[in-house]
Amino acid sequence: MPLLTPTCRDSLKGSGDSLDVRKKRLIYRAKQRGWLEVDLLLGTWAHRNVPGLDEKGLDSFEKLVNLETIDIYNIITLREPLPKEMEDETTRGIMKWVETNPLGAASPEEYKKVKNETGLS
Repeated sequence: MPLLTPTCRDSLKGSGDSLDVRKKRLIYRAKQRGWLEVDLLLGTWAHRNVPGLDEKGLDSFEKLVNLETIDIYNIITLREPLPKEMEDETTRGIMKWVETNPLGAASPEEYKKVKNETGLS
């Protein structure tokens, strides 16, 4: 999916409908990374949390989603340090959530349940 240009992104920040569209787009992008671990971790977090984010939180989340999938995985699983420019409440919250909700150790039944709940199946 092409990245949003600043002009396009700004046009999605105006009305409530546009904000809803932006949230749905970010949730979709978080769920459809093409790598099961990231789809489950980031997609589940997004499904549960993006609807409640304000514009600042959405901007932060979008920065993370714009990274390469391997970089997202390495950052949210604490395999690599968080880049200074991404130090914020939203990204730290995602990292903490991943740390305390280890889907990687889940049973096949738990994977199936999470996939169904978040629309990944």
